[in-house]
Amino acid sequence: MAIYTDSKIIREPLLIISGQTPQKDNFIPDSIEEQLDIVLEKIALIISENQASRKNIAKMNVYLTHSQYLNAVKEKLTAFYGENKPTMTLVIVAGLVHPDFKVEIDALVPLND
Repeated sequence: MAIYTDSKIIREPLLIISGQTPQKDNFIPDSIEEQLDIVLEKIALIISENQASRKNIAKMNVYLTHSQYLNAVKEKLTAFYGENKPTMTLVIVAGLVHPDFKVEIDALVPLND
């Protein structure tokens, strides 16, 4: 099952969310699942603070440090999106800004339904 769509047309004000990292209160969990939970929690909070909706996420860029994390990403994002399937770019990178980070995600979310 695909967790993304190939394209979306946006004609509304757009919330642009910078890359969110898996650090919370100076704590970085080791597991990719916990790191994804933190990143998605941060994204959900930003969306909520801007009176937007997760169901309107149009685009996500996911940066992972290893391909072995793909199943965890698929599971977590499927639960996070619900029925929505945004466009997506997923890139395996050599590293992120902190050596313990395994994931970083940014997003584009229209502000109107």
